[in-house]
Amino acid sequence: MKKITLLALVLSFSFACQNNAPAEDNTEGSSISESESLKKEVMDIHDEIMPQMTPMGKLQAQLQAASVGSADSITYMTAAQDLKFAKQAMMEWMRNYSGAFSDNMSEEEKVKFLKAEKIKMQRIDSLSQKALEQGQEILTAMPVAQDSL
Repeated sequence: MKKITLLALVLSFSFACQNNAPAEDNTEGSSISESESLKKEVMDIHDEIMPQMTPMGKLQAQLQAASVGSADSITYMTAAQDLKFAKQAMMEWMRNYSGAFSDNMSEEEKVKFLKAEKIKMQRIDSLSQKALEQGQEILTAMPVAQDSL
């Protein structure tokens, strides 16, 4: 049930994130507003992180499974928790962003809001990358069980 709810949230957010504004055909060169540029940057970061959510979940599960009966269970569980935290940060950001951003904001309000959101997304990206790298490193370094040889 939890997976269905998460999937519904991700799908609804991805539909909400689509830009339905008509493309401008300006032969003299279209000038894009600062807020539009920032929004694109924020969503580009978002779009880079989203595909990593599933691998992060799988790695989290592998680390949790590896922790059972292991002398290094704290190491595995810490890495699993880091992945969980990174995924939760992304889900929380999506909920907050979709509820806070409005096209009715002034240009100045949009710019201020989107600059803050860009910083948040950069932190989430960094957190996600670090958690993935460390989790994979720990799992790769895991000793192979003798009975699996």
